[in-house]
Amino acid sequence: MEYNITRKERDCIVALHENSGFPIRLFNIADILKIKAPTAFELVKRLESKNIISKTNGVISLTPYGNSIYSEIIMAHRTLELILTRSGVNSDKACEQIEKIDYLMDDSSVQKLFKSLGQPQTCPHGKPVKLS
Repeated sequence: MEYNITRKERDCIVALHENSGFPIRLFNIADILKIKAPTAFELVKRLESKNIISKTNGVISLTPYGNSIYSEIIMAHRTLELILTRSGVNSDKACEQIEKIDYLMDDSSVQKLFKSLGQPQTCPHGKPVKLS
């Protein structure tokens, strides 16, 4: 599925999921993404209008839809990372490069790439390619 999100929106989705162990507020997003509070406010407002995040009492979290986007971004990221590392690119460099495009990949193409790689269980960093 195509989500029509920006790179900064992608980074926010990933940050929210990866920091979901404690309450995330607007100032946390600004700090994590290294952006100013007004920019974080606009980013959160856009994601909220797309039903990707929700705010309750100032705490920001991913919606079920946002979690599904996160899962697809991560699968794309780790699948593309495998392609680059199998081609000889250093795993950290591959990760850095893939962050620039993983959110642009449609799920159908990622699934085909994943199958062509033999449906690997983990990425070069040992993390699961497919999330439950």
